[in-house]
Amino acid sequence: MDNQKFILPSIICFLLFFITGNLFWTSIGLGVTLFFFLSVINNMGEKIPIIDLMTAMAALQWIVGPYIDYHNGTTHYKYHMYVTEDVYMSFIVPAVILFRVGTNLYKDRINLDELEKRSHLLLEDYPKIPYILVIGGLIIPYISSFVPASLRFVFFILSNVKYIGAIYLMFSPRNDKWIIFGITMAFTAAASLAGGMFHDLLLWAMLTFTFIARELQIKLQSKIIFAIIGIFLAITIQTVKAQYRAKVWNGYQGNKLALFTGMALDQWASGTIFNPSNEDDINVRLNQGWIISAIMNHVPEHEPFADGETITDAISASLLPRFLAPNKKKAGGQENFEKFTGLKLNQGTSMGISLAGEGWANYGYWGGLLFMFCWGVFISWFWSKLINLSDNFPTLLIWSPILFLQVVKAETEFVVVLNHLFKASILIFGLLWFVKKQWGVRI
Repeated sequence: MDNQKFILPSIICFLLFFITGNLFWTSIGLGVTLFFFLSVINNMGEKIPIIDLMTAMAALQWIVGPYIDYHNGTTHYKYHMYVTEDVYMSFIVPAVILFRVGTNLYKDRINLDELEKRSHLLLEDYPKIPYILVIGGLIIPYISSFVPASLRFVFFILSNVKYIGAIYLMFSPRNDKWIIFGITMAFTAAASLAGGMFHDLLLWAMLTFTFIARELQIKLQSKIIFAIIGIFLAITIQTVKAQYRAKVWNGYQGNKLALFTGMALDQWASGTIFNPSNEDDINVRLNQGWIISAIMNHVPEHEPFADGETITDAISASLLPRFLAPNKKKAGGQENFEKFTGLKLNQGTSMGISLAGEGWANYGYWGGLLFMFCWGVFISWFWSKLINLSDNFPTLLIWSPILFLQVVKAETEFVVVLNHLFKASILIFGLLWFVKKQWGVRI
C-alpha cells in the first residue's frame, strides 16, 4: 500500500480536531502523527523504516503526550507543560514536520527483497556467520564487566551483533531460525528483568519487527494489531518499572518474571495505569514535551540562547578522543537540563533535553526549526551513504539498527545521538573491513 493512501485518514483527523479544538497547530500535529504512525506500520516488512520510526516516536512523545497533558484535567507538580498549548504546538509541530521533510532528501533504493537476495548469496558461501554473531553477542555481556570503563561502549555495541545474526537467519531457509531468534530475545528479556532496564528489549523488538513481518508476510491489518499489542506492552512496562526496580535494586531474590507479571496484573486489575491522578500515570513517561516547554519558558527570559555552544561541544565530543580533548562534553543530560529548564534534578539523575529542546535552547524559534530541518537532512545524507557503501558491503543495511540504536530515541540530546552514531559507525565499519581484509568476506 502506498503512503498516499494514508492522506485521507490524516485529513479526517486534522478536520476533526480543527473543528472540535480550534487549535490550528494541534490539529496539524495530531493529523501528521497519525500519518507517521500508519506510515511506519505500513513500511514494516517492506524496508528498514528507521527514519519513519524516528519521526513516529518523536511525534508521539512531543505532540501526542503533550496534547494529553493539556487536556487530561490534572497538573503534575513538576512534569507539566510550562507554556500554553498554542505557543508550544506552534513550535514543535513545524519542527517535527521540517525534520521529516529533511529526511526525504534522499530516497531508499534497497528494500528487504533486495536484502534477502544479497543475504542468500552471502550465507550460501558462509552459512556459519549468523551463528558466530549470535553466540558472540550472547557471550560478550558476561565479560564486559571485566574490561576497562573506556572500552565499555565497544563491548556494548558488540553485544548487539546477536540481533544482526538473528536477522541474517530470518533471510535463510534454516529450520532453526525461529528457535534461535526466540532464544536471543529471551536472553534480552531475562537481562531486562534482572536489571530492571527495558529499553533494549523495547527498541530491538521494534527494530526487528520489520524483518519478522517480511518473513511471515504479515498484512497491514495484522501489523496494526501487533502495533497495538506492542503499545499496551510498552504502557505496562513503563507503568510497572519504577515499582519493579525498587524491589529488584533492593536485592529481591525471588522469581523476577513472576514478580513483574504480578505487578502488571495488579496495575491492570486496579485500573491505575490510566488514572490521570496517579503520579506514575503513563503519560508522564510518554510526554517528553514538558521538558521542551520548560526550555521554551526558561530560555531566553532567564537563560540566554546558547548560540550553538552545545552543538559544537557535541561535535567535538564525538570526533575527538578524550586524550586530545580531556574536557570534552560527557553524555548524561543533567548539566544541560538544569541550565536550560531552570529545574533541579536529584543527584545521579539525568534527563535529556531532546533535539527539539536543544534547537530552541541554542537558536530560538526560527533557528530551532532550521536546526531540526538540517538534522533531518544529515540523517538522510547519512542513510544515502550507507546505501552507497552497500555496493562494497552488500548486506550493510542489516547492520543499520545498531548504528541508529540511540538515534531513534526522541528524548536523547545531541551529544548522545551524535556520539553513538559516529563511534558505532567507526566500530561497525572497522569490524566489517577487518572481516573483508582477513577472510575476504564482504558482509
